[in-house]
Amino acid sequence: MSGVLRGSRQWAISPSGVMAWSRFLPGLQRRLDRPPLSDLTQVRRLGVLRPDGMGDIVLTTGMLRELRRQLPNTRIALICQAQWAAWMRSCPWVDEVVDVEMTSRDGFREPERLWQLTRFVKRVWPLELEVLVQPGTAYWYVPSRALAWFSGAPVRLCWEDLDAGVDTGGAFHTHRLPYRNCWHETEKCFRMLEAMGLDGNGRRLDTWWTSDDARRGEEIAREARKGRPKLVALGLAASEPAKRWPKERYLDVIREVGARGDTAFLALGGPDVIESCRWLSERLPDMVTSPGDRLPLGVIWAVIAQCDLYLGNDSGLMHMAAAARVPVVVIIGLADGVRPETRGHPSHTGPYDTPARIVRPPATTASDARPNAALVPAEAVVVATLELLS
Repeated sequence: MSGVLRGSRQWAISPSGVMAWSRFLPGLQRRLDRPPLSDLTQVRRLGVLRPDGMGDIVLTTGMLRELRRQLPNTRIALICQAQWAAWMRSCPWVDEVVDVEMTSRDGFREPERLWQLTRFVKRVWPLELEVLVQPGTAYWYVPSRALAWFSGAPVRLCWEDLDAGVDTGGAFHTHRLPYRNCWHETEKCFRMLEAMGLDGNGRRLDTWWTSDDARRGEEIAREARKGRPKLVALGLAASEPAKRWPKERYLDVIREVGARGDTAFLALGGPDVIESCRWLSERLPDMVTSPGDRLPLGVIWAVIAQCDLYLGNDSGLMHMAAAARVPVVVIIGLADGVRPETRGHPSHTGPYDTPARIVRPPATTASDARPNAALVPAEAVVVATLELLS
């Protein structure tokens, strides 16, 4: 009996199961059955669904900019996690930000998940979206891709690597674009524009921040330079512990690079790494500044743009630096030789459109080893940092 129950639960959260039981929801089928637009360039109510990380949103900046430029009469709504909503409301390329909270990766079994889905429907249905696009490389995305279905938009676009052999919920969409997982996510965003009949040129990320953010960023950068000509932003945060480089290695690099006397460092990160940021500034107060963990994201972006280099983990701050054309030294805990489709591979989520050095574990590391940034030696990071700074 337990096996039958477990099987029914798995079916209920599968794409086919969700599409089956959701047909009984009042109003959903009526919305999905609306006549789809034949010319997507004529859309008047467009949704962009990004219920993921801050760095993923930055990877979409080029797409948002081009949607605004090429669809000046379209109302563009960005649907994102609540924690990014205040920041995104300052974005000049969207008309509306809808904040959602989809915290569980365990499908629709938990009461919390059902409540979140109900809240999503109440906030999105009044938009009467005609088209919804969902950029994002699919790994655990089946639950979040179901959100496209529940948006009620009659046209829904995503991309999916059909050769990967993994059901990522592409069936929730009317248009599945056959893009490989190993392609850079920003490249796929522009190809998605082309699939909509829009111009996909100008393949670059972009930035924005308010004038207040800019002033505050300039103040922080000026103080952090401590009279030195060069300033390096240190990005200690990362979405997963395995992607975080040990603070002791940062200390080694700061000492080696700072020995020349012309470089200062700015340690950035949120509550999860603020103690490490303070630890660095306390040990080398004449070279390292930690501005705290409560800076608005716009200020952080503005101050990174004032720096001469970004050094740190593969994170949203790294993508902010790349978008601002700041050279990047990024620490990737994947050995050279792993398959390009591997999650976290720089070919699809690494720095885009900026001078960059990607530092990996030693060549002797097994190519099938699990991602582990701690395997990256300080010496290799010092070499890459000095190379880009010079």
